[in-house]
Amino acid sequence: MEDKALLRLLQKDAERGLEAALDQYGRLVKTIVSRVLYQFPQDAEECVSDVFLKLWKDRRRLHGAPVRAWLIVTARNAAIDRWRKLSRNMDVELPDDCAAAYTAPTEKIGDLIDSMQPPDREIFIRKYYFLETSAEIAAAMGRTTDDINQRLSRGRRRLRDQLTKGGATLYAQESVQGNR
Repeated sequence: MEDKALLRLLQKDAERGLEAALDQYGRLVKTIVSRVLYQFPQDAEECVSDVFLKLWKDRRRLHGAPVRAWLIVTARNAAIDRWRKLSRNMDVELPDDCAAAYTAPTEKIGDLIDSMQPPDREIFIRKYYFLETSAEIAAAMGRTTDDINQRLSRGRRRLRDQLTKGGATLYAQESVQGNR
């Protein structure tokens, strides 16, 4: 089912729409959440439920937004929030790529990634949302690791340019400029 049809179903019949969303994107959301909360499997399940509850609550505000991209960003952010809450009293660090991605304007990034051409979009999602290594992505897509790394580099540059053109200031840029 396409995202537009899924949104219409969510707005007309929320229960059936939520079931369709779970069927279509449940594994995707669970994979994203589990990559961040791998140390807390019970909390990962609860976090997945929270993501779909948020979809149900926000269904009227999505107005044509790409559901897949929205779920990816929401799942990642929810998992990182949960991880931070759980690890406050523990001596565990959030992986750098998770922390860095969380500080950027995530909704805009999700839209920009969703607008990428298919090979680049899949590479970005696998790398930054599924947290796969470049070697894993290369093997799964039948490409070389160098090709994957070049596409990631070019894609990050394009995202940075598009974000800064839109008035966004990235945390990493502020940190670098502040240290000069």
